[in-house]
Amino acid sequence: MSLSLASRVGVLAMAWSVVVGAQGNIEEFARRQYESGLTFMQNGRYTEGLKDFQTVLETFGKSSIADNALLQIALYHIDVAHDLAASQVAVERLLKDYPDTDSAPVAHILSGRIAFGKGRAPSDVDAALASFERVPRLFPNDEAVPAAGFYAGDTLRIVRRTDEALERFRRVSMEYPRSNWAARARIGAGLCLVAGDRAPRALEELQRVRQQLPNSPEGTDALNLNTILYRLYVRLPSQPAYVFGGPYPGTEGTKFKDVVGIHFDPANQLLLGHKLGISVFDVKGKLARTITIDEPSAFFIDERGRIISARKNVLSVERSETVSITIPGTDKPKAVEEMPSGVAMSSGVRLMSDRKGKQVIRLTPTGAFVGKFAGVDAERIALNHLDDVAMIDRETKSVVIVDRDGKALGKIPQKGTGYEFDNPVDLTFDAFGNLYVLDRGRASVFVFGPKNRLVTTVTIPEKSPGAFPRASAFALDKAGRLYIFDDRAQAIQVYQ
Repeated sequence: MSLSLASRVGVLAMAWSVVVGAQGNIEEFARRQYESGLTFMQNGRYTEGLKDFQTVLETFGKSSIADNALLQIALYHIDVAHDLAASQVAVERLLKDYPDTDSAPVAHILSGRIAFGKGRAPSDVDAALASFERVPRLFPNDEAVPAAGFYAGDTLRIVRRTDEALERFRRVSMEYPRSNWAARARIGAGLCLVAGDRAPRALEELQRVRQQLPNSPEGTDALNLNTILYRLYVRLPSQPAYVFGGPYPGTEGTKFKDVVGIHFDPANQLLLGHKLGISVFDVKGKLARTITIDEPSAFFIDERGRIISARKNVLSVERSETVSITIPGTDKPKAVEEMPSGVAMSSGVRLMSDRKGKQVIRLTPTGAFVGKFAGVDAERIALNHLDDVAMIDRETKSVVIVDRDGKALGKIPQKGTGYEFDNPVDLTFDAFGNLYVLDRGRASVFVFGPKNRLVTTVTIPEKSPGAFPRASAFALDKAGRLYIFDDRAQAIQVYQ
């Protein structure tokens, strides 16, 4: 009897060891599949990475790594594909099936980002803030807590609740002083302070980031931002804000015709649009490639970092789809004949200037007409980090500024204190929201700060090196350096 019992116990022990071993193998293989997906994602091979994460979910859904795979899918959809709906599906599944895992705090943050990405109505903002606030309440000791605090502050900053945003940012920097999120919070506080016309205080916040994390991405951002503030608020008035730094290397001796714009892409490469296409220069100023397009009228970088070009009534994505833009007509849809400028908002919505219709139209990311955005005959359109839109009005030679929904925020008239526009041809924002207007007629760049007050004017005497009497387009880099293409010089000229 005892022998029989002992035998059975032995058999059960052996069976249990097999189960445990099998479970261990499952965990190990699930982890390998997950790490394979991470590698694919890091190399930009998103389709393959998603396949691996999906395999983890479908085959190893009970493993300890399944929640992490689902989180990576959600992150891909919000940060790479900019598909809020798909990201929300993944986040809701994660919070339902894996509510107490290490991925759940980040899922709550993503839930807040998704809510805010859908709109900026009070209900959207409240839903976003509630998701961020759940993180410290449900997971008080998790490393995601300072991240949630930062996103709450940034949400409030974007909707111009500046004092509340500063309070959230300062809480993060005080409670988590050594975290990268504290550095990001200080940068956010700097942006708020400049918006509130308190640039000297912003310099202090940004300098602390440089001192604490000098070699980090945040330290680099702080250096670039402080360079802009120094140029506009410290160097003046004893020294000029900008001095000529020489021609941009890759454009010397070239013969670019009909230049339609200059932009920097996410990799900090300079892009120049002209009669034969779009020339791409690497970070050292060397011509890397040219995208051949016959006489584009405009181009811009979309929310996914892709180059979008306009020619007549057609929008084209490099090496991808092309779509003809039409708007409602009396009897049937009619083509938009010319689009001299365009931008992509953070949501993916495109705003395009319709020259013949003397309006700016709103399009979906796929190019479908949504409706009229503004009744402005816009020569150029620019977008800032809040999705505010500035437009040069060809008829009045003024600048009209509206929010992302088309609601009026302000106007810079043709003539004001210290300036008068003659022929404004291009405009852009810096990281703080200062607005720069290139005036070909005045051979000047006018810089406007908070409350649309003129901060400085950049003018080079006509016979001096660096003069730009026939300027047609310009751009700013992250440190606020000016890159101006002048038809007479036949080159991009740099000012720093």
